[in-house]
Amino acid sequence: MSTSESFIGLINRMDDSFIRNNAYMVSKNLTARALKNVDPATQEKIFRNLPETEAEAIKKLMADLGTISIGDVEAAQREILSMAQPYV
Repeated sequence: MSTSESFIGLINRMDDSFIRNNAYMVSKNLTARALKNVDPATQEKIFRNLPETEAEAIKKLMADLGTISIGDVEAAQREILSMAQPYV
């Protein structure tokens, strides 16, 4: 299973309250990089569980990143996966 598939699977397994209660553990910059090439439905699951100002800040960071390598996206996803490991 690829890093992106593992990351998306993790997001899909999380319930909304888990995301809301633990989103503070991940920086906006890391979240923006990890979500950069992820499908809109997965992005929306994260955004709807964040305060509106934080979701908008992450969306802006994503836009400001421009094109980034898949390697950078996967590195961010791996970092989040390792952070989440004890909780899932």
